[in-house]
Amino acid sequence: MAAAEPRRLRVVAGTSERRWRLAALLGLAAMLALAAYALVVLGPGADANQMVSVLRAAKSIHAGTSITPDELTTARLRTQDPSVLATLLQDSDRSRVLGQVAAVDVNAGDLIPADVVASQFTAGLWDVAVPVRRMPATLAPGDHVALLVTTTLANGSQVDLVYMQDVQVLGIGQGSVDLWVPAKLAPQVEWFADHGGIALIKMQPGGVQDKIPAGGAS
Repeated sequence: MAAAEPRRLRVVAGTSERRWRLAALLGLAAMLALAAYALVVLGPGADANQMVSVLRAAKSIHAGTSITPDELTTARLRTQDPSVLATLLQDSDRSRVLGQVAAVDVNAGDLIPADVVASQFTAGLWDVAVPVRRMPATLAPGDHVALLVTTTLANGSQVDLVYMQDVQVLGIGQGSVDLWVPAKLAPQVEWFADHGGIALIKMQPGGVQDKIPAGGAS
């Protein structure tokens, strides 16, 4: 028994040493996690010389709606990588994006991407406000619709046909909508609105269908 006692003490000592090592590793891991979190700091207390003010969504921004001042706030970002800053809007970009139509959704609390109002998204499109004779009750800004118009055939009969598909709704008024319409088609959309009216059918973005037959007659 006397000979076994030193081995038992060594085993206990070894276990204690391993526990101290584990505690030290956990402490180091926690410090590394805090250091990583410090790369992006939302709030005061960091070295102001290494911080950049970027835009953050104070509340959700929805594609197809105009960006308003109450949707924008700032966050303090610490980074030395220019490629990271290139993907985000800085506080100095605030005036440039206010009032512009968002091209993508941004959740509340998220940093706002640089392409939130990407110019290529709206290139060649006009904001056309037109009255409509019918639209879904659940239609909301950002939805995509197909435009149904009434046209008169050579025999005098009238039919409804799909004139455009995958058109984004920008805003909704009382019996009217704002739509993103290709500039060259805007006059025709206005003409249909004044001659027989336009009906809207809600559709999935990108869900364009071919060879839709005309329907209805009088």
